[in-house]
Amino acid sequence: STGRGAKAKKSRSSRSSRAGLLFPVSRIDRQLRRGRFAARLGARAPVFLAAVLQWVTHKTMDMAGKITKKSNQQRISPCHLQMAVQNSSALKHLLGGGPRHRSRAVPQSRHVASPSKKKKTKSRKR
Repeated sequence: STGRGAKAKKSRSSRSSRAGLLFPVSRIDRQLRRGRFAARLGARAPVFLAAVLQWVTHKTMDMAGKITKKSNQQRISPCHLQMAVQNSSALKHLLGGGPRHRSRAVPQSRHVASPSKKKKTKSRKR
């Protein structure tokens, strides 16, 4: 029937799926509103923040996975994440150098120590 009562049902889709994101836009929106960071929030603010968080997570995990593979291990550990942040200039700038633990030393890339070759200048006496 084509009367007033017949309405087409709209299929519901989340804001994350509409934006093409994996991170939850609605949850970020709720936390932004509860946090009272601003008096007013735009509709696109949580979408943008979710996209940025997803990008940072993807880049960090991708680099940590490569580091894990190089060290012939199966699992990504916290030190792999820390090394990934330290090796990327963008992540280091964004995250401030990564988390700092007082209990363990930060693993550094291991270079073989070689004797330094300094040129010795001979002073001539006249």
